Amino acid sequence: MNWLDITTTIFDGMAYWPDNAPVRIKKTLSIAAGDAANVTEMSLSVHTATHVDAPLHFLANGADVTTLDLTTLIGPALVVEIQDPQFITQAEIEHLKLEKGSRVLFKTRNSRRQWATEPFNPDFVRVRADAATWLRDQGVVCVGVDYLSVGPADTHHILLEAGISVIEGLALQHAEPGEYDMICLPLKIEGADGAPARVIATRR
Repeated sequence: MNWLDITTTIFDGMAYWPDNAPVRIKKTLSIAAGDAANVTEMSLSVHTATHVDAPLHFLANGADVTTLDLTTLIGPALVVEIQDPQFITQAEIEHLKLEKGSRVLFKTRNSRRQWATEPFNPDFVRVRADAATWLRDQGVVCVGVDYLSVGPADTHHILLEAGISVIEGLALQHAEPGEYDMICLPLKIEGADGAPARVIATRR
């Protein structure tokens, strides 16, 4: 199998959500400086780069990331290219033939640039509430997007309250539209409302 890594690399100073912690990575021990080993320290929000939201992110009594159903994050996934320059809307996606249990990854104009290397851009393409509602009603179990957020609070509530796993910050620059097998494994962090994840996919 030829696996495509669709994970955004985490690096010092990368783009981050404005009210979250900035990304800081530094060596605390260095062989070059005479230490026995190299050791790296990192400080970041759990919503950095490619990450998965837990229900706790927007639901006061929601479950944390350790309780996520990993079966929603592993299996067939459909990459869909979106043409609308502002939103992922029901009107653009309602032609999709989705079965209960589907996973959908949206590739938008966000993927036309290396957004992680640039300052935060509030003008990103996001999932509108009507599309989130339609996806929920189709029985979708996972929704992925190619920027730091799937959308505003109402979109998050629609998806997370339905138990839909949300992957944000995907690197879909080299992912052509179509059917894939996907593996997404978020870090297991007790009490966390999200976690960075490594995501790989292969064409079906």
